[in-house]
Amino acid sequence: MTTHERLAEAIKNPLKPGYVTWTGHVMTEAECHSYNLYTAEAARPWISEQAREYLLDQRHRYFVLISEEQGDMHLP
Repeated sequence: MTTHERLAEAIKNPLKPGYVTWTGHVMTEAECHSYNLYTAEAARPWISEQAREYLLDQRHRYFVLISEEQGDMHLP
């Protein structure tokens, strides 16, 4: 499966709120929207391969960052 095919599939089946990551983090609506926006931008046909790879790398970094959040970040 090519990158374009994987992106097309990801657009058809976006992450939805409630998705549980490997760390047990439950993704919120805002987190899913941001993740899916990276996918949509990377899927644009007119961007360069370099830009596409950058967006996919940033999408992965974002996913790891939110997945590794420890507890709630509420102020006391």
